[in-house]
Amino acid sequence: MTLLLAALVVVALATVVWYSRRLVPPRLPYYAKEHLCSRGEQAFYWVLMHAVPAGMGISMKTRLSDVIGCTTEGWKTGYGAKISQKHVDFVIIDPLTTAILLVIELDDKTHQQADRQTRDVFVDQALAAAGVAILRVPAAREYDLDDLRDQIEHMLRHVAAA
Repeated sequence: MTLLLAALVVVALATVVWYSRRLVPPRLPYYAKEHLCSRGEQAFYWVLMHAVPAGMGISMKTRLSDVIGCTTEGWKTGYGAKISQKHVDFVIIDPLTTAILLVIELDDKTHQQADRQTRDVFVDQALAAAGVAILRVPAAREYDLDDLRDQIEHMLRHVAAA
């Protein structure tokens, strides 16, 4: 009788544990990151803030699918998924209208890898097909503010003329 009672208690406890695990949602595997950008991106961002013409905004780590769209047929054939899974480093915008003016990619040493170069070619082609200008800036220890400002202003003039 004692053995039967012990077995019933074990079964009851196992049942309670099993149901409680089903009722309590599992802890999600997410954690907060300390920074949005890498150190290299952060250093470039500080220079970029001073290089962008006054009155323009900068968006960081923007999904490519927030910059360009894809037709319904394109989504059906896989092109939409290709842009929804990528992001660009910086987007220069009109802060009042949020119009997209220029995409800026900071090319660090990872951009020398074959798979990254394939990705970069795709991003360049997708942006060109959508009519969005892109400026690629090689990552460096230091940036020439005047040179970066000139490159951005040149690209923005080109965008305005198009």
